[in-house]
Amino acid sequence: MRRMTMPIEITPVTAKPPREELERRMARVRKAMAAQALDCYICANTENVYYLTNFAYIPFERPFFLVIPAAGRPVLVAPKLEVSHAEDRVLVDVAYHTYDEFPAPPGRTFVDALKKLVPADRVVGIESSLSLALKEAMPGKLRALDLVDDLRMVKSAYEIGRIAYAASVADSGLKTALDLARPGVQQLTIYTEGTRAMLGRVLIEIPNPNLLVTKAICAVWPKALSAQPHSTPGLFDAFTAGGPNVVIVTIQADGYSAEVERTFFMETVPEAARKPYAAMMEARALAFARIRPGVRAAEVDEAVLALIRKHGYGENILHRTGHGFGITGHEPPWVALGSDTVFEPNMVVSVEPGIYLPGLGGFRHSDTVLVTEDGCVPLTAWPDRLEDLILPGNA
Repeated sequence: MRRMTMPIEITPVTAKPPREELERRMARVRKAMAAQALDCYICANTENVYYLTNFAYIPFERPFFLVIPAAGRPVLVAPKLEVSHAEDRVLVDVAYHTYDEFPAPPGRTFVDALKKLVPADRVVGIESSLSLALKEAMPGKLRALDLVDDLRMVKSAYEIGRIAYAASVADSGLKTALDLARPGVQQLTIYTEGTRAMLGRVLIEIPNPNLLVTKAICAVWPKALSAQPHSTPGLFDAFTAGGPNVVIVTIQADGYSAEVERTFFMETVPEAARKPYAAMMEARALAFARIRPGVRAAEVDEAVLALIRKHGYGENILHRTGHGFGITGHEPPWVALGSDTVFEPNMVVSVEPGIYLPGLGGFRHSDTVLVTEDGCVPLTAWPDRLEDLILPGNA
C-alpha cells in the first residue's frame, strides 16, 4: 500500500512547551496590543488561555480571565478552588487573583476582581467570542479584537512538531480502522479499537498528558450515512459490502490536533461511485496545488467548488474546502468563500472537498496539511488512491 510522501522532514514533538515558547507567544500578543494602543488585553476563551499558559480547565459557572497588561506580569483571575490546579499546569510567570465561590457575595465576585485590576479609564481589548453577560462585566473602554486567535493561525516550529505528532497518531487510528473494517463488523469494534490505539500511544509517549485536552474519535460513516457527514453512526450497526464508506479519525493529543479521513470500499466499488470519487480526487488535487503563501484562502475554495460544479455536482456540495488546526481541530484559518485569510508559511489546514449524493453516499478524503514556503505538504500520510482503499472481504 503506497503511503503519501512528505517532501520535508518534520520531527514530531511530544514535550510540553518550553517556557521560552510561551514567552515568545506573550511577546507577540504585547506587540499586537501596542499596535492597537491597548492598555491591557483580557482572555477568557479557554483555548487562548491554554495557548498562552499551558493551563487547560473547564470553567462551568466559574470563569477565568488572563489579564495581560502592556508591561508587567500577566494576572490569572480564577476561583480559589482552581488555583492549586493552575499552579500545577501554568508554565509561565503569572500572578493570581482569586474570587469567592459562585455565587459570591457583593465585593468578592469575579467582576469585583477584574475592576480591582483594570481601572475604568483603561483601553481594554477583549475577544469577540466573549458572551454578552461577560462583556457587560468587563471594566475599561472595550475594543473587541481577536489578537490571540489571529496569532494562533501561524504556528511555531514547536507547534508544527506537536501537530506532526498528532497527525502520526491519527494515521495509526486510521490503520486500525481499515485493518478491522469488513462486512459484518460492528461500529463498536472500530470505535473502541481505533480510539484505544490512538489514546494508548498518547498515554505512553507523552509525559503526563493533560486529559482535559486529549480526546479521540475513530468511526466509519457507512454508505447509508456517508452522505450525511454530521450524522451519528450507531455503535451496533454492522458494515456491508460495497460503499462508499467514510472513516473519520480525529485526535487532540495533549493539546494539539489533527485529522485524517478516507473514503473506502469493501470488496467491490459500485460503478456509480467511480465518477464522483474521481471528481473528489481532482478537487482535492486542485486544493493541494493552489494552497501556498500569498494566495487567499477564499480563492482556493472558489476554485475547488467551481471544479466540483463543473463535474455536475454543484447541488451536492455541503461544506468548504477546509479549516485550520492547532489546539483544536476546528479553528481559523478557514478555507472558505467568506474567509479574508491570505496563506502564510506555517499555517496548518485541512484539505477535504466533499461530494454528497443522497442514496449513493459521500465522497471525501481529509488530510492535515502544512503550508510551506512554496506550497503545502500533508502531515497525515495515508494512501488516497482508489486501488489502495478497496478492502478485502472476510477470509
